[in-house]
Amino acid sequence: QSLLLKFIYLFITTQLYFIQKSHGNQINCTPSSCGEIRNISYPFRLMTDPKRCGHPHFELLCENNTTSIYIGSLKHLVHEINSTKETIRLAIPNVTLIESCSFPKYPLLEYMFYPFHPYNVLESVPISFMSCPYSVNGSKLLEITSHCADKKLYGVNGSRAYIMFGTDLHQIKDMCKIDFVLMTSLPLKIEENVSFSTMHKALLYGFEVSWFLRLNSINIIK
Repeated sequence: QSLLLKFIYLFITTQLYFIQKSHGNQINCTPSSCGEIRNISYPFRLMTDPKRCGHPHFELLCENNTTSIYIGSLKHLVHEINSTKETIRLAIPNVTLIESCSFPKYPLLEYMFYPFHPYNVLESVPISFMSCPYSVNGSKLLEITSHCADKKLYGVNGSRAYIMFGTDLHQIKDMCKIDFVLMTSLPLKIEENVSFSTMHKALLYGFEVSWFLRLNSINIIK
């Protein structure tokens, strides 16, 4: 027990040391802003900020008053930064308020955020895009082919396209495949039928990730 306490003490001390060391470099760093995102400060920085400000792994872009960030090679919109909770809310960039049939052009899977990305996906609901060679029914399936009949869907021609909420694998039918999975932090009652408009709101809302633990890990590795 004594050895365990020593280990915990050493771990906490090490974490605090690297946090203090990182914050110590933020002298004369005025918070930045971009559009609706105000008070951008450590660990975040805009590309136009002095190099000493913020952390290089948390660099934001400001284009036409819209804040975005690249995670790997994929671009995400920044909807909110909560310094108190140490969370940031992200969304895919090509879902629009006007076009309810606008779907993502690339997958955004939770595994992208670890082990080498500086974020942890918080509690969220998966939204799975599924294609089937025939028509299927399910309490948690939202059929989108007919709704977007005049739109260019992500699916292969001749397939039926569906959206599945939650992690109920029984909803995946024979010969169907999951094309990609998105996440949302918008509270959803997935035991009930979800409407098309609710699905669209969920994609627009995006999902929350935390940076605190990942930031500590990055600082320790450096």
